[in-house]
Amino acid sequence: MLLFAHVGLTLASARLLHRMNLAALALGSMLPDIIDKPLGLIAFGSPNMGRTIAHTLLFLLLLAALSFCTRDIRLISLTWGVLVHLILDAIWSSPEILFWPLLGPFPEGQLLDTLSYLEMLLGGLMNPGILIPELAGLAYLLFFGYSRRNEAFARIDRFAKKMTFWAR
Repeated sequence: MLLFAHVGLTLASARLLHRMNLAALALGSMLPDIIDKPLGLIAFGSPNMGRTIAHTLLFLLLLAALSFCTRDIRLISLTWGVLVHLILDAIWSSPEILFWPLLGPFPEGQLLDTLSYLEMLLGGLMNPGILIPELAGLAYLLFFGYSRRNEAFARIDRFAKKMTFWAR
């Protein structure tokens, strides 16, 4: 999955839950990729090795334990975002990653330069299993933005008033 599916569908899932911190939820929806893509590039020399530590059940369980201990809604929201990310990535289809380190090291991915990796990602949009969730996520993000437009305009207005006050 790409950005729209991860963020949009994760925010949509929050409608089923009681209170959620939407900023932490959105961050959690991308956190495994935010951690693992640079890590894969640095440690393995390829962005294609972008499913490592933060895509594991161990990482999710550590976040869940911290969430349970602190009962902080931001951490709970972040953890929920990571859970939805792993579900959308169908990470159970890669048990070596999901259950790392129990099943051995991470599987080696094909070494790709960054441009080839981006071409591979965008080429995935030809697959309906990727395209449909991306479009659904984008649709929800557009709905979400439209439904909160008054709140956004009010925040922008308050910010502009603060700036004009400081400009005097």
